[in-house]
Amino acid sequence: MAAAAAQREASLAALLGEGGLDAAAIQALTDAIGKEHGAAPRADGKAFLHLLETAAQAPAQQLELKRHRAQLDRRIRAGRIRALDTGDEDILHDLALPLAALVGLGRTAEANLLANRYLDVTPQGATGWALLPLYLSLRAADAGVADAILAPAPPRLVAIGGLSGTGKSTLARLSGNRMGRPPGARVLRSDVFRKRLAGVPPETRLPPAHYTRLNDQDTYQALFESADDHLACGNSVIIDAVFMNRSERDVAAALAHRHRVPFTGIWLEAPERDRLARVAERSGDASDASVEVAREQSRRPVGVLADWHRIRVNRPIELIVAAARGALERRR
Repeated sequence: MAAAAAQREASLAALLGEGGLDAAAIQALTDAIGKEHGAAPRADGKAFLHLLETAAQAPAQQLELKRHRAQLDRRIRAGRIRALDTGDEDILHDLALPLAALVGLGRTAEANLLANRYLDVTPQGATGWALLPLYLSLRAADAGVADAILAPAPPRLVAIGGLSGTGKSTLARLSGNRMGRPPGARVLRSDVFRKRLAGVPPETRLPPAHYTRLNDQDTYQALFESADDHLACGNSVIIDAVFMNRSERDVAAALAHRHRVPFTGIWLEAPERDRLARVAERSGDASDASVEVAREQSRRPVGVLADWHRIRVNRPIELIVAAARGALERRR
């Protein structure tokens, strides 16, 4: 396991030395961390609690630790405290080390992507995500960064919809770090949840039998249940799904209303030829949408989009992100 930890440090160092967001590199690093965590044996949680109590020196950290004490007790009973090379600790506390390094360098988009990938392949629930700001603050090398991580950031819900090939997941990946406390918003992607319900990794392709109306209903139900849990824990959420039906869009808005948080619906639009080209070029992605599926979607009505913000995506990505940011700022 020591060799795995050394490899992780080398991977993170290489990642930090690059200029842009490399999703593939982050995914590989995250999966390696998850594999290491899965192989670690269960440990005694008392030592870990003592570690947290000793490390929480700032008033904000002590208050946050007190707020999460019940969740920590549940994680101990569930066997989440593992005997890792770095000591007896919650696996999310170990994950927080590279996340804090990224946040400290201002690489918040990478931190959000890493954290979301980890929970996509190693589910920890909404309470697990809610613990991350505390862990990041305790892991931060700079006291100013540690305080900033725990600054109040009211939760909100954002739904990003659009036909296949409009770049929903790309926009979600570039927006998650702008919501909530670090590591940002939990991004719930329908393609990932469909694979989880089927019991396979996100990049595994599913046969057509998994793309029925009933499967669609189950996938959206799982998405909305997870979003509900996250909002109840005070986490910001982005739901990344087609949202073809008005009923699905209404449920998303209703969730925000239920938790009294701001809601922003963003609908991405592109000419069919652009969507088909984008779908045809995909590889190693959680989406199984084919050119035929994308073309069939063009023939189906989506109904009234009501208060959703419509954004054209056949233009540079920086303009798309700026338009989405404007929509989010109007609902703060």
